[in-house]
Amino acid sequence: MMMKTDKIIKCPRLYVEEGLRCGEAVLLSPAAFHYLTHVLRLPEGASLRLFNGRDGEWQARLESQGKKAARAVPCEQIRFQPPAPQGLSLFFSPIKKNRMDWLIEKAVELGVTDFYPVLTQNTENRVLNVERINRQIVEAAEQCERLDVPRFHSLRALTESIQDQEKRGDVVHACIERYEESLPLGRALEENAGRATAFLIGPEGGFSREEKDFLTTCVFIRPVSLGPRILRAETAALYTLTAANLSDDRGK
Repeated sequence: MMMKTDKIIKCPRLYVEEGLRCGEAVLLSPAAFHYLTHVLRLPEGASLRLFNGRDGEWQARLESQGKKAARAVPCEQIRFQPPAPQGLSLFFSPIKKNRMDWLIEKAVELGVTDFYPVLTQNTENRVLNVERINRQIVEAAEQCERLDVPRFHSLRALTESIQDQEKRGDVVHACIERYEESLPLGRALEENAGRATAFLIGPEGGFSREEKDFLTTCVFIRPVSLGPRILRAETAALYTLTAANLSDDRGK
């Protein structure tokens, strides 16, 4: 396997769907072609990096196929594909566009493996452009050097989404504001050490009384406290994900 030099690290990095094998050309998408040739203005023969979430990362050579298409030819593997990361799931109530853009980008950087948007009584944003969000996720994975790409699941009602999580047997750490029986987040993460981690973040208006009753009676829901202040939804999400990274060295 080739060692990454400063020169290679500075090469553009792209996610592709196709398999990556030495010498087998990959046809680039129209968006990737436009970015490389019209935005970055890379010449034919330029180096770039490719990953697909399965075959590690490869140094590749850009080859033109006329004025409207290009392909990349993998030359040498830079990084092997590691084992799948331990699950880090984020259940969240969609918020306003600009703030959710920021939340998605930062959550990818902090290692979220699965996004689960949920509908609550106070959810602000009930119509999601999933195609656009998936592009954001890919772009964030490209930028932060991840070799896997998180999954964005379908928008579902809170009760349905949480009940499916129960079937998987994973504990969900629910950030329920003003709930006296909540555990401090750090203590809850210590008790969950070595297992998949999931967080539930409520909407800007908070969970309704009925939703709190539902959550606090579920045996697989663990209410957690984020401290004495009421945090905005995106702040709460990043707080929990940062704590998870610090507790299990997930960011290494």
